Amino acid sequence: MKFFFFICSFLLCLNAQAQHDKQQQVIKLTIAAPEIRPFIYSNEKGENKGLLIETMNKLNASGKFKISVTIMPWARALKAVEQGKFDALMPTVYTPERRLFLSFPKSPLINFYGSEIFKRADDNFVYQGIPLIDKSKILVRVRSTNVDSHSEKAFKDASITFVEATRLEDAFNMLIYGRVDLLVADSAIAYTTIDNMAVNGQVEGFSLSDQVDSSFLAFSKKYSMSHDINEVMEKINMINDADSYHLLIKN
Repeated sequence: MKFFFFICSFLLCLNAQAQHDKQQQVIKLTIAAPEIRPFIYSNEKGENKGLLIETMNKLNASGKFKISVTIMPWARALKAVEQGKFDALMPTVYTPERRLFLSFPKSPLINFYGSEIFKRADDNFVYQGIPLIDKSKILVRVRSTNVDSHSEKAFKDASITFVEATRLEDAFNMLIYGRVDLLVADSAIAYTTIDNMAVNGQVEGFSLSDQVDSSFLAFSKKYSMSHDINEVMEKINMINDADSYHLLIKN
């Protein structure tokens, strides 16, 4: 009988230790990310900065994560995660096409609030709705972004297509120098970019949508095969607040 109780106690201790080890296990992540001010960018010293970088630093400081972020062009970041060279990509919107080679958790990393359509300040264009945009207009947006699903459908129904730029700075230069007529972008990112480029008087924006557009920390298929990405994201969002970023930008 004593031997039986000894075995039971021993097994309970092992189980408790295993649970403790699981709770204490550090989550390691290598993340590829495009430069998107004010969320992710390199400063003049080559240091990673931005609101999402600050969040990653907080996660590392908690002792529960070991996260490294490498900034690179969007296309290269997407390919690197697809090939399993990095564990995850941030931030990226969900599309059925991306789901084929990326794994999306249920919870978003960040929620964007509202998109705008921009014109040159000296253009007499007045935005009155997507269906009324002249089909001869050339529109640009950044390759890595989408507007909300309602606006996406409206553009498609109106047979309006986009040319794509690698960076928002490039897209604004295309607009300012007359290579395109209109630009569509997330409001917060766009106005941060305008301030950073010091082109405030050269462009003018119209509200396109105030709908929430979620963006994710999308994982490689390789990483998601050996990790519960919803559990990982749940732990990340104990520190990260997906709804807080638009408030931080306003402040």
